[in-house]
Amino acid sequence: MTGAWSLIASLSFLLLLAGMVSKNGVLLAIALPYLFFALRPLWRNLPQPNWRAERELEPDHLGGKQPCQIKISLTNTGEDVREVGITDAIPSGVEVEGSHRYYGKFQAGQVETLRYMVRGVRGKYEFSGIAIWMTDLLGLKHKKGFLSCPKTLIVLPGMERLEKIKISPRRTRVFSGMIRSRESGAGVEFFGTRAYVPGDPLRHLNWKAGARWDLLITNQFEQERIADVGIILDARNLVELKARGDSLFEHAVQVAASLADYFLREGNRVGLLIYGNYLEWTFPGYGKQQRARIMAALAGAELGEHWVFKEFENLPTRLFPPESQVVLVSPLRSEDVYPLRFLRALGYRMLIISPDPIAFEKDLVPQDSFRKLAERIARMERNVTLAKLRRNGIQVVDWDTSTPLGVAIRQTLAGFKR
Repeated sequence: MTGAWSLIASLSFLLLLAGMVSKNGVLLAIALPYLFFALRPLWRNLPQPNWRAERELEPDHLGGKQPCQIKISLTNTGEDVREVGITDAIPSGVEVEGSHRYYGKFQAGQVETLRYMVRGVRGKYEFSGIAIWMTDLLGLKHKKGFLSCPKTLIVLPGMERLEKIKISPRRTRVFSGMIRSRESGAGVEFFGTRAYVPGDPLRHLNWKAGARWDLLITNQFEQERIADVGIILDARNLVELKARGDSLFEHAVQVAASLADYFLREGNRVGLLIYGNYLEWTFPGYGKQQRARIMAALAGAELGEHWVFKEFENLPTRLFPPESQVVLVSPLRSEDVYPLRFLRALGYRMLIISPDPIAFEKDLVPQDSFRKLAERIARMERNVTLAKLRRNGIQVVDWDTSTPLGVAIRQTLAGFKR
């Protein structure tokens, strides 16, 4: 029953009571219509519709702030309904354009279609179902229900298309690719020379070396193959910074997406580990399907805090093939140096893309002499941390998030000595 029914029932009861106590027939007569309306919902039930709903998302995977059209087809295969309200349950975090509600009558066999647009930032949004409520014409009796029609909208992280990243893992796979394998064979990069063997292509003869040694010398070239690449996204709460409505973690997610896209385009076998509240592992794979799996995992990546994963000492190194390439995306802390050096000592090639937290939040501090001093101290501490990693043969890209990632990688890795 509704509030209107409660009001009418109370009024009729009070009029009846007052008429009986005062023996006033006028009050009793006035109470009869109110009593009739109060008793009417008790012997007349609401219609019994049979709802069926179908939801379509077009598309169900999209980039940040891109529109997604939602279409809901609702059918009544039961009795006619005179008054019904229908509202789609909208998950928090999305912007709605258009109407996601319907109000009016709904006859048996009628089909109503709701169409509207939504936009959202990176994440996974669960559309669970539709809230339905019915009432009679007088608004005295109502019924609420929920019709399930779940769908998931995935808003993928933004990314930058990278062109060239120089990596050189100790071990490569057997298939041809773009990574130098440290072995002689078919390739374009010069590897060395050896004595000529019958059957060697004549175009590979090194005439200058042959004239010097009075022998036939042939050139050797370095094979180019694909490699195993493991990407680690640091999702610990303790490295997160927020400034001006922006998040350092969101920049890290975009870096991980850009790296996964690049290495998969180069034909490599790529896996993703999100290290935070728990371990979310995307098993290594190739091609467009693997790209879709990694992007979906990054779309749902969230910050977390767990005492087990507070430090990098608990990184599950067995997830990565021995002597493969590991790429870490993290703002870094001084406490992270030792476990990362240990990972390098195990034989992994390490590349760290580190969003610079100092440049990210320095504008939040008031402009005075203390700010300059604080920035210098923080910068010195960070430089010491990065220097310790580089001395152990770890490639580190110190990335200012206000500049393109590709420029920072190209400038940093161009002069790196392996």
